Amino acid sequence: MIALMGATPGNLLGGLMVLLALVLFGARCLLNSDDRRTLVIKWVCSVILILIGLFIAWLHSVVLSLLYLIPAVFLAFLWLPNIGRYLLKPLTDSYDGGGEEMEMKPAYSRAEAMRRKGLCQEAADAVREQLEQFPGDADGMMKLAMIQAEDLRDLPAATETIHELLQQPGLPAGKVVGALQTLADWQMNLGRDSDAARRTFERIIEMFPDSPFSLAAQQRLAHLDGVSQARDFRENAVFKVPTGERDLGLRPSARRETPPEEEAAALADEYVRQLQKYPNDTETREKLALLYGEPLGRLDLAVSQLEQLAALPHAAPRQIAQWLNLLATLHIRQGNDLLAAENALRRIMERFPKTAYSSQALARLATLQGELKAAATVTTAKALGVYEKDMGLKKP
Repeated sequence: MIALMGATPGNLLGGLMVLLALVLFGARCLLNSDDRRTLVIKWVCSVILILIGLFIAWLHSVVLSLLYLIPAVFLAFLWLPNIGRYLLKPLTDSYDGGGEEMEMKPAYSRAEAMRRKGLCQEAADAVREQLEQFPGDADGMMKLAMIQAEDLRDLPAATETIHELLQQPGLPAGKVVGALQTLADWQMNLGRDSDAARRTFERIIEMFPDSPFSLAAQQRLAHLDGVSQARDFRENAVFKVPTGERDLGLRPSARRETPPEEEAAALADEYVRQLQKYPNDTETREKLALLYGEPLGRLDLAVSQLEQLAALPHAAPRQIAQWLNLLATLHIRQGNDLLAAENALRRIMERFPKTAYSSQALARLATLQGELKAAATVTTAKALGVYEKDMGLKKP
Protein backbone atom coordinates (compact mmCIF):
# COMPACT_ATOMS: atom_id res chain seq x y z
CA MET A 1 0.00 0.00 0.00
CA ILE A 2 2.83 2.37 0.86
CA ALA A 3 4.50 1.56 -2.43
CA LEU A 4 1.31 2.34 -4.30
CA MET A 5 0.89 5.64 -2.44
CA GLY A 6 4.39 6.70 -3.40
CA ALA A 7 4.06 5.70 -7.05
CA THR A 8 3.84 8.32 -9.77
CA PRO A 9 0.86 8.50 -12.17
CA GLY A 10 3.13 7.34 -15.01
CA ASN A 11 4.17 4.24 -13.11
CA LEU A 12 0.58 3.47 -12.21
CA LEU A 13 -0.48 3.80 -15.86
CA GLY A 14 2.38 1.57 -16.98
CA GLY A 15 1.47 -1.04 -14.39
CA LEU A 16 -2.17 -1.00 -15.42
CA MET A 17 -1.21 -1.49 -19.09
CA VAL A 18 1.02 -4.44 -18.20
CA LEU A 19 -1.79 -5.91 -16.09
CA LEU A 20 -4.28 -5.43 -18.95
CA ALA A 21 -1.89 -7.09 -21.41
CA LEU A 22 -1.48 -10.04 -19.06
CA VAL A 23 -5.26 -10.37 -18.70
CA LEU A 24 -5.79 -10.27 -22.45
CA PHE A 25 -3.00 -12.79 -23.02
CA GLY A 26 -4.48 -15.07 -20.38
CA ALA A 27 -7.96 -14.81 -21.92
CA ARG A 28 -6.61 -15.67 -25.38
CA CYS A 29 -4.70 -18.65 -24.02
CA LEU A 30 -7.84 -19.76 -22.19
CA LEU A 31 -9.95 -19.60 -25.35
CA ASN A 32 -7.42 -21.54 -27.45
CA SER A 33 -6.68 -24.16 -24.81
CA ASP A 34 -8.00 -27.71 -25.04
CA ASP A 35 -7.64 -28.18 -21.26
CA ARG A 36 -8.84 -24.95 -19.68
CA ARG A 37 -9.04 -26.35 -16.14
CA THR A 38 -5.35 -27.26 -16.08
CA LEU A 39 -4.44 -23.88 -17.53
CA VAL A 40 -6.36 -22.03 -14.79
CA ILE A 41 -4.62 -24.11 -12.11
CA LYS A 42 -1.24 -23.26 -13.67
CA TRP A 43 -2.06 -19.54 -13.69
CA VAL A 44 -3.16 -19.59 -10.03
CA CYS A 45 -0.04 -21.48 -8.97
CA SER A 46 2.12 -19.08 -10.95
CA VAL A 47 0.55 -16.05 -9.24
CA ILE A 48 1.14 -17.60 -5.81
CA LEU A 49 4.78 -18.39 -6.62
CA ILE A 50 5.34 -14.86 -7.97
CA LEU A 51 3.86 -13.37 -4.79
CA ILE A 52 6.18 -15.55 -2.69
CA GLY A 53 9.12 -14.30 -4.73
CA LEU A 54 8.04 -10.70 -4.24
CA PHE A 55 7.68 -11.28 -0.48
CA ILE A 56 11.21 -12.69 -0.32
CA ALA A 57 12.49 -9.69 -2.23
CA TRP A 58 10.66 -7.33 0.19
CA LEU A 59 12.52 -8.90 3.19
CA HIS A 60 15.89 -7.74 1.75
CA SER A 61 17.65 -10.68 3.41
CA VAL A 62 20.82 -12.13 1.92
CA VAL A 63 20.17 -15.50 3.55
CA LEU A 64 16.59 -15.69 2.33
CA SER A 65 17.61 -14.68 -1.19
CA LEU A 66 18.54 -18.31 -1.85
CA LEU A 67 14.86 -19.10 -1.44
CA TYR A 68 14.29 -17.44 -4.84
CA LEU A 69 15.26 -20.80 -6.34
CA ILE A 70 12.18 -22.53 -4.90
CA PRO A 71 9.50 -20.52 -6.77
CA ALA A 72 11.75 -20.36 -9.84
CA VAL A 73 12.04 -24.15 -9.98
CA PHE A 74 8.30 -24.59 -9.58
CA LEU A 75 7.59 -22.02 -12.29
CA ALA A 76 9.98 -23.81 -14.61
CA PHE A 77 8.30 -27.12 -13.80
CA LEU A 78 4.92 -25.62 -14.67
CA TRP A 79 5.72 -23.81 -17.92
CA LEU A 80 8.79 -25.42 -19.54
CA PRO A 81 6.68 -28.11 -21.34
CA ASN A 82 4.47 -25.38 -22.83
CA ILE A 83 7.46 -23.26 -23.83
CA GLY A 84 9.17 -26.27 -25.41
CA ARG A 85 6.08 -27.18 -27.42
CA TYR A 86 5.75 -23.58 -28.61
CA LEU A 87 9.38 -23.40 -29.76
CA LEU A 88 9.32 -26.81 -31.45
CA LYS A 89 5.86 -26.40 -33.01
CA PRO A 90 7.10 -25.29 -36.50
CA LEU A 91 9.34 -28.37 -36.66
CA THR A 92 6.71 -30.84 -35.44
CA ASP A 93 4.02 -29.35 -37.70
CA SER A 94 6.13 -30.15 -40.76
CA TYR A 95 5.92 -33.85 -39.84
CA ASP A 96 2.47 -34.34 -38.32
CA GLY A 97 0.55 -31.56 -40.08
CA GLY A 98 -0.01 -29.50 -36.94
CA GLY A 99 -2.99 -29.43 -34.67
CA GLU A 100 -5.52 -28.51 -37.35
CA GLU A 101 -8.23 -31.04 -37.94
CA MET A 102 -8.04 -32.71 -41.36
CA GLU A 103 -10.99 -32.15 -43.63
CA MET A 104 -12.92 -35.34 -44.17
CA LYS A 105 -13.22 -36.26 -47.83
CA PRO A 106 -14.84 -39.20 -49.61
CA ALA A 107 -12.55 -42.05 -50.61
CA TYR A 108 -13.32 -43.97 -53.79
CA SER A 109 -10.18 -46.13 -53.92
CA ARG A 110 -12.13 -49.22 -52.83
CA ALA A 111 -14.68 -48.66 -55.60
CA GLU A 112 -11.90 -48.23 -58.18
CA ALA A 113 -10.21 -51.43 -57.03
CA MET A 114 -13.47 -53.38 -57.39
CA ARG A 115 -14.06 -51.87 -60.79
CA ARG A 116 -10.62 -52.98 -62.01
CA LYS A 117 -11.44 -56.51 -60.82
CA GLY A 118 -14.66 -56.50 -62.82
CA LEU A 119 -16.92 -56.28 -59.74
CA CYS A 120 -18.94 -53.44 -61.22
CA GLN A 121 -22.07 -53.75 -59.09
CA GLU A 122 -19.96 -53.92 -55.93
CA ALA A 123 -18.05 -50.86 -57.12
CA ALA A 124 -21.32 -48.96 -57.58
CA ASP A 125 -22.41 -49.98 -54.07
CA ALA A 126 -19.09 -48.78 -52.66
CA VAL A 127 -19.58 -45.39 -54.30
CA ARG A 128 -23.11 -45.19 -52.88
CA GLU A 129 -21.74 -45.87 -49.39
CA GLN A 130 -19.47 -42.86 -49.70
CA LEU A 131 -22.31 -40.73 -51.08
CA GLU A 132 -24.39 -41.58 -48.00
CA GLN A 133 -21.66 -40.03 -45.86
CA PHE A 134 -20.99 -37.15 -48.29
CA PRO A 135 -24.31 -36.51 -50.09
CA GLY A 136 -24.11 -34.44 -53.24
CA ASP A 137 -20.38 -35.01 -53.86
CA ALA A 138 -19.97 -34.18 -57.56
CA ASP A 139 -16.99 -36.48 -58.18
CA GLY A 140 -18.74 -39.40 -56.53
CA MET A 141 -21.98 -38.95 -58.45
CA MET A 142 -20.05 -38.65 -61.71
CA LYS A 143 -18.11 -41.80 -60.87
CA LEU A 144 -21.35 -43.66 -60.10
CA ALA A 145 -22.86 -42.54 -63.42
CA MET A 146 -19.72 -43.71 -65.24
CA ILE A 147 -19.94 -47.17 -63.68
CA GLN A 148 -23.64 -47.39 -64.50
CA ALA A 149 -23.19 -46.34 -68.14
CA GLU A 150 -19.85 -47.86 -69.17
CA ASP A 151 -19.68 -50.98 -66.98
CA LEU A 152 -23.26 -51.95 -66.16
CA ARG A 153 -24.62 -50.64 -69.51
CA ASP A 154 -27.53 -49.05 -67.66
CA LEU A 155 -27.89 -45.76 -69.50
CA PRO A 156 -31.25 -44.78 -67.93
CA ALA A 157 -29.75 -45.12 -64.43
CA ALA A 158 -26.69 -43.11 -65.47
CA THR A 159 -28.93 -40.42 -66.98
CA GLU A 160 -30.91 -40.22 -63.75
CA THR A 161 -27.68 -39.87 -61.74
CA ILE A 162 -26.48 -37.05 -64.04
CA HIS A 163 -29.80 -35.23 -63.66
CA GLU A 164 -29.57 -35.61 -59.87
CA LEU A 165 -26.05 -34.21 -60.00
CA LEU A 166 -27.19 -31.17 -61.98
CA GLN A 167 -29.73 -30.35 -59.27
CA GLN A 168 -26.99 -29.85 -56.66
CA PRO A 169 -26.76 -26.17 -55.61
CA GLY A 170 -23.59 -24.23 -56.30
CA LEU A 171 -22.23 -26.68 -58.88
CA PRO A 172 -19.46 -24.99 -60.95
CA ALA A 173 -20.24 -24.35 -64.61
CA GLY A 174 -17.32 -26.52 -65.73
CA LYS A 175 -18.69 -29.55 -63.91
CA VAL A 176 -22.19 -28.94 -65.30
CA VAL A 177 -20.93 -28.76 -68.88
CA GLY A 178 -18.60 -31.73 -68.39
CA ALA A 179 -21.46 -33.87 -67.08
CA LEU A 180 -23.74 -32.91 -69.97
CA GLN A 181 -21.04 -33.50 -72.59
CA THR A 182 -20.32 -36.92 -71.12
CA LEU A 183 -24.03 -37.72 -71.12
CA ALA A 184 -24.28 -36.72 -74.79
CA ASP A 185 -21.37 -39.02 -75.65
CA TRP A 186 -23.11 -41.90 -73.87
CA GLN A 187 -26.35 -41.13 -75.68
CA MET A 188 -24.51 -41.26 -79.01
CA ASN A 189 -22.20 -44.23 -78.45
CA LEU A 190 -24.18 -46.41 -76.03
CA GLY A 191 -27.79 -45.42 -76.66
CA ARG A 192 -27.45 -44.80 -80.43
CA ASP A 193 -29.79 -41.86 -79.87
CA SER A 194 -28.56 -38.83 -81.79
CA ASP A 195 -31.78 -36.92 -81.02
CA ALA A 196 -31.19 -37.23 -77.27
CA ALA A 197 -27.58 -36.12 -77.73
CA ARG A 198 -28.80 -33.15 -79.77
CA ARG A 199 -31.16 -32.13 -76.97
CA THR A 200 -28.32 -32.38 -74.46
CA PHE A 201 -26.06 -30.09 -76.50
CA GLU A 202 -28.95 -27.67 -76.99
CA ARG A 203 -29.41 -27.66 -73.23
CA ILE A 204 -25.79 -26.52 -72.80
CA ILE A 205 -26.40 -23.70 -75.28
CA GLU A 206 -29.53 -22.63 -73.42
CA MET A 207 -27.88 -22.78 -69.99
CA PHE A 208 -24.70 -20.91 -71.00
CA PRO A 209 -25.54 -18.62 -73.94
CA ASP A 210 -22.80 -16.48 -75.43
CA SER A 211 -20.01 -18.38 -73.69
CA PRO A 212 -17.11 -20.69 -74.62
CA PHE A 213 -19.26 -23.61 -73.44
CA SER A 214 -21.98 -22.62 -75.90
CA LEU A 215 -19.47 -22.29 -78.75
CA ALA A 216 -18.04 -25.75 -78.04
CA ALA A 217 -21.53 -27.26 -77.89
CA GLN A 218 -22.38 -25.66 -81.24
CA GLN A 219 -19.31 -27.31 -82.78
CA ARG A 220 -20.38 -30.71 -81.46
CA LEU A 221 -23.93 -30.09 -82.63
CA ALA A 222 -22.80 -29.13 -86.14
CA HIS A 223 -20.98 -32.43 -86.65
CA LEU A 224 -23.44 -34.66 -84.82
CA ASP A 225 -25.03 -36.04 -87.99
CA GLY A 226 -21.65 -36.76 -89.54
CA VAL A 227 -20.49 -38.66 -86.46
CA SER A 228 -23.70 -40.70 -86.42
CA GLN A 229 -23.42 -41.53 -90.12
CA ALA A 230 -19.75 -42.50 -89.80
CA ARG A 231 -20.54 -44.78 -86.89
CA ASP A 232 -23.41 -46.45 -88.75
CA PHE A 233 -21.17 -46.91 -91.80
CA ARG A 234 -18.44 -48.57 -89.73
CA GLU A 235 -20.92 -50.92 -88.10
CA ASN A 236 -22.97 -51.84 -91.18
CA ALA A 237 -20.47 -51.61 -94.02
CA VAL A 238 -19.87 -54.72 -96.13
CA PHE A 239 -16.54 -54.68 -97.94
CA LYS A 240 -16.26 -56.47 -101.28
CA VAL A 241 -13.22 -56.88 -103.46
CA PRO A 242 -14.03 -55.23 -106.81
CA THR A 243 -13.43 -57.08 -110.05
CA GLY A 244 -10.70 -55.56 -112.20
CA GLU A 245 -11.57 -54.05 -115.55
CA ARG A 246 -9.93 -56.29 -118.14
CA ASP A 247 -10.70 -54.35 -121.33
CA LEU A 248 -9.77 -50.92 -120.05
CA GLY A 249 -7.15 -50.38 -122.79
CA LEU A 250 -9.51 -51.58 -125.57
CA ARG A 251 -12.23 -49.02 -124.91
CA PRO A 252 -12.69 -46.37 -127.59
CA SER A 253 -12.61 -43.56 -125.02
CA ALA A 254 -11.76 -43.56 -121.34
CA ARG A 255 -14.24 -42.24 -118.79
CA ARG A 256 -13.87 -38.49 -118.32
CA GLU A 257 -12.71 -37.49 -114.84
CA THR A 258 -14.17 -34.51 -113.07
CA PRO A 259 -11.76 -31.53 -113.18
CA PRO A 260 -10.31 -30.51 -109.79
CA GLU A 261 -11.94 -27.07 -110.06
CA GLU A 262 -15.41 -28.61 -110.38
CA GLU A 263 -14.78 -30.94 -107.44
CA ALA A 264 -13.59 -28.01 -105.32
CA ALA A 265 -16.62 -25.93 -106.30
CA ALA A 266 -19.00 -28.78 -105.41
CA LEU A 267 -17.26 -29.24 -102.06
CA ALA A 268 -17.44 -25.49 -101.43
CA ASP A 269 -21.20 -25.58 -102.07
CA GLU A 270 -21.50 -28.39 -99.52
CA TYR A 271 -19.56 -26.37 -96.95
CA VAL A 272 -21.73 -23.30 -97.60
CA ARG A 273 -24.91 -25.33 -96.97
CA GLN A 274 -23.42 -26.63 -93.73
CA LEU A 275 -22.57 -23.09 -92.60
CA GLN A 276 -26.05 -21.85 -93.44
CA LYS A 277 -27.35 -24.44 -91.01
CA TYR A 278 -24.60 -24.01 -88.37
CA PRO A 279 -22.97 -20.56 -88.75
CA ASN A 280 -20.55 -21.14 -85.86
CA ASP A 281 -19.09 -24.36 -87.27
CA THR A 282 -15.46 -23.23 -87.14
CA GLU A 283 -14.04 -26.43 -88.62
CA THR A 284 -16.16 -26.21 -91.77
CA ARG A 285 -15.53 -22.48 -92.15
CA GLU A 286 -11.76 -23.04 -91.94
CA LYS A 287 -11.98 -25.78 -94.59
CA LEU A 288 -14.01 -23.45 -96.81
CA ALA A 289 -11.38 -20.71 -96.45
CA LEU A 290 -8.64 -23.13 -97.50
CA LEU A 291 -10.76 -24.26 -100.44
CA TYR A 292 -11.32 -20.69 -101.58
CA GLY A 293 -7.64 -19.89 -101.17
CA GLU A 294 -5.81 -22.73 -102.89
CA PRO A 295 -7.87 -24.64 -105.52
CA LEU A 296 -10.42 -21.94 -106.38
CA GLY A 297 -8.06 -18.98 -106.22
CA ARG A 298 -10.60 -16.66 -104.54
CA LEU A 299 -8.39 -14.91 -102.00
CA ASP A 300 -11.10 -12.33 -101.22
CA LEU A 301 -13.58 -15.04 -100.16
CA ALA A 302 -10.89 -16.89 -98.18
CA VAL A 303 -9.98 -13.69 -96.32
CA SER A 304 -13.66 -13.06 -95.55
CA GLN A 305 -14.07 -16.52 -93.99
CA LEU A 306 -10.91 -16.21 -91.88
CA GLU A 307 -11.92 -12.73 -90.68
CA GLN A 308 -15.25 -14.14 -89.50
CA LEU A 309 -13.40 -16.82 -87.58
CA ALA A 310 -10.98 -14.37 -85.97
CA ALA A 311 -13.92 -12.18 -84.87
CA LEU A 312 -15.62 -14.95 -82.86
CA PRO A 313 -15.96 -13.59 -79.30
CA HIS A 314 -15.32 -16.81 -77.39
CA ALA A 315 -12.78 -18.56 -79.60
CA ALA A 316 -9.65 -19.84 -77.89
CA PRO A 317 -6.46 -17.76 -78.33
CA ARG A 318 -4.77 -20.78 -79.91
CA GLN A 319 -7.44 -20.92 -82.62
CA ILE A 320 -7.38 -17.18 -83.31
CA ALA A 321 -3.59 -17.22 -83.64
CA GLN A 322 -3.87 -20.20 -86.00
CA TRP A 323 -6.43 -18.43 -88.23
CA LEU A 324 -4.39 -15.22 -88.41
CA ASN A 325 -1.29 -17.23 -89.29
CA LEU A 326 -3.29 -18.93 -92.03
CA LEU A 327 -4.42 -15.52 -93.23
CA ALA A 328 -0.79 -14.41 -93.50
CA THR A 329 0.04 -17.59 -95.43
CA LEU A 330 -2.72 -16.98 -97.98
CA HIS A 331 -1.64 -13.36 -98.46
CA ILE A 332 1.88 -14.61 -99.22
CA ARG A 333 1.03 -17.58 -101.47
CA GLN A 334 -2.02 -16.26 -103.30
CA GLY A 335 -1.74 -12.49 -103.16
CA ASN A 336 2.04 -11.94 -103.00
CA ASP A 337 1.14 -9.24 -100.48
CA LEU A 338 3.90 -8.87 -97.91
CA LEU A 339 2.27 -5.91 -96.13
CA ALA A 340 -1.05 -7.72 -95.60
CA ALA A 341 0.76 -10.77 -94.24
CA GLU A 342 2.75 -8.59 -91.83
CA ASN A 343 -0.45 -6.92 -90.62
CA ALA A 344 -2.01 -10.30 -89.89
CA LEU A 345 0.95 -11.31 -87.75
CA ARG A 346 1.00 -7.97 -85.95
CA ARG A 347 -2.64 -8.50 -85.03
CA ILE A 348 -1.58 -11.63 -83.16
CA MET A 349 1.03 -9.63 -81.25
CA GLU A 350 -1.51 -6.93 -80.37
CA ARG A 351 -4.22 -9.32 -79.22
CA PHE A 352 -1.98 -11.68 -77.24
CA PRO A 353 1.03 -9.71 -75.99
CA LYS A 354 3.64 -11.44 -73.85
CA THR A 355 2.46 -14.90 -74.91
CA ALA A 356 3.94 -17.73 -76.93
CA TYR A 357 1.65 -16.79 -79.84
CA SER A 358 3.14 -13.28 -79.89
CA SER A 359 6.69 -14.65 -79.81
CA GLN A 360 5.96 -17.03 -82.69
CA ALA A 361 4.40 -14.22 -84.74
CA LEU A 362 7.44 -12.01 -84.11
CA ALA A 363 9.78 -14.79 -85.21
CA ARG A 364 7.75 -15.38 -88.37
CA LEU A 365 7.84 -11.68 -89.25
CA ALA A 366 11.58 -12.02 -89.81
CA THR A 367 11.05 -14.87 -92.31
CA LEU A 368 8.14 -13.48 -94.35
CA GLN A 369 10.43 -12.07 -97.04
CA GLY A 370 11.86 -15.56 -97.58
CA GLU A 371 8.36 -17.05 -97.70
CA LEU A 372 7.40 -14.52 -100.36
CA LYS A 373 10.42 -15.40 -102.53
CA ALA A 374 9.73 -19.13 -102.12
CA ALA A 375 6.08 -18.63 -103.15
CA ALA A 376 7.14 -16.63 -106.21
CA THR A 377 9.61 -19.38 -107.19
CA VAL A 378 6.91 -22.06 -106.96
CA THR A 379 4.52 -19.98 -109.06
CA THR A 380 7.18 -19.43 -111.74
CA ALA A 381 8.04 -23.13 -111.79
CA LYS A 382 4.40 -24.07 -112.33
CA ALA A 383 4.03 -21.60 -115.21
CA LEU A 384 7.20 -22.84 -116.88
CA GLY A 385 6.09 -26.42 -116.51
CA VAL A 386 2.84 -25.77 -118.34
CA TYR A 387 4.64 -23.84 -121.09
CA GLU A 388 7.27 -26.50 -121.68
CA LYS A 389 4.72 -29.29 -121.69
CA ASP A 390 3.03 -28.14 -124.88
CA MET A 391 6.13 -26.64 -126.43
CA GLY A 392 6.58 -29.49 -128.91
CA LEU A 393 2.96 -29.33 -130.00
CA LYS A 394 3.13 -25.74 -131.21
CA LYS A 395 3.24 -25.10 -134.97
CA PRO A 396 6.35 -23.36 -136.32
